Amino acid sequence: MPIKILCTLILLATSTTLLGQPPETENEAPVYPLAVAVDGDAFYAVDLDLPGVWRVDGEGRKLFVRGTRLLRKPLNRPRCIAIHPGGGILVGDSATREVYHIPSADADPKPLTQGTVGIAMAIAVSPDSKTIYVGDAERRSVLKLPIEGGKSELVVPVNARGLAFDAAGMLWAVTPDAEAVHKIDVAASKSEAIVKGRPYQYPNGLAWAGDQGFITDGYGKSIWTFTADGKTEAWHQGEPLVGPVGITIDDQAIWVADPKQKQVYRFDRTTKMGEPRL
Repeated sequence: MPIKILCTLILLATSTTLLGQPPETENEAPVYPLAVAVDGDAFYAVDLDLPGVWRVDGEGRKLFVRGTRLLRKPLNRPRCIAIHPGGGILVGDSATREVYHIPSADADPKPLTQGTVGIAMAIAVSPDSKTIYVGDAERRSVLKLPIEGGKSELVVPVNARGLAFDAAGMLWAVTPDAEAVHKIDVAASKSEAIVKGRPYQYPNGLAWAGDQGFITDGYGKSIWTFTADGKTEAWHQGEPLVGPVGITIDDQAIWVADPKQKQVYRFDRTTKMGEPRL
């Protein structure tokens, strides 16, 4: 084979990787699923190290959007996710210090915060679907911005790693600090410590359903529950969990992303039995 043709073939085979976008293969699998969001019969899993976002539904698992391995480019380090009320997903990316709206599969990420967020660790959308709330690890605060995008504003100085609204419109936040769980009145921009001290070894995510919240504990290999009066107890501990991080909830199940297991688990809320779904 002439050298010129050989060089051309090598260039074509490697050009995608050089651009930071390795080609998808049939055998491609999750690498480090860090966060999860449920949308009806489907769920999405943020993969920090792939990087990208997976979608799983009745037709199976598929890469919804691929990030890039190029530093400081969109979705180089995606960390958190929420369902966008207008369709698609919201993803926080620490590499570009931004929150993106991805309206559909393989769509270009739309930046929303005008560069006014540091390291987004958690995202929640208000019950009226008008406002995005972000837990910013760099500013150790909860910020807000309009759902359509805009400069973020300070809500409260709470170092949130997980965020979720309850039915009354209160925003709940779990932190790695001495006061583990806060209730935030977003209308008044005030917060109150509810679970004090550090009952969790390494709290990561928070979800809310009914009259209680659920928290993942990475080092404790567990899921905890707590109530509005500050009482907290372990809900599940041990297998199959090794290092749970992201958590969300629906009417029947609790969904947990465990990057150490490269898996998302669905726990039945009644039986507490967990099954791999990613």
